[in-house]
Amino acid sequence: MFHTGSTGLRTGSAAVRTEESAADAELYYQICRWCQTTTFQRLLCPTCGSTDLAPERSEGEGVITVRRGVTAADADLWPVHMAEGFVVRCRVDGPPHAVRPGVRVRLSARSAASGQQPVVRLCEEVPLDGWI
Repeated sequence: MFHTGSTGLRTGSAAVRTEESAADAELYYQICRWCQTTTFQRLLCPTCGSTDLAPERSEGEGVITVRRGVTAADADLWPVHMAEGFVVRCRVDGPPHAVRPGVRVRLSARSAASGQQPVVRLCEEVPLDGWI
């Protein structure tokens, strides 16, 4: 979930916050205190099953990964492997021809206003023909 305001991270499942005066959004993930596995918005650790998950702030950088089994409802969502090791489905702000696996992205300030999914923007320009 997302919210705006200067109250910070809410208790519960809040994942992103923005400060009213800040330009950047913040993305929060969870780290298991038992096995150190990182995950996003879970009740249990996917590795050891522990419920002892601590919230951590992400640096907001990642890489778009391959998506499989795309439905019409998820057509604009891409899995992003974040630098901390967790994967989150995001909307990508950028030209459609440039959105593909392997492209580096960074959390966008538009995340708080987008609704349920974080928004990332492309870190690098990709030419129209696809060659770098």
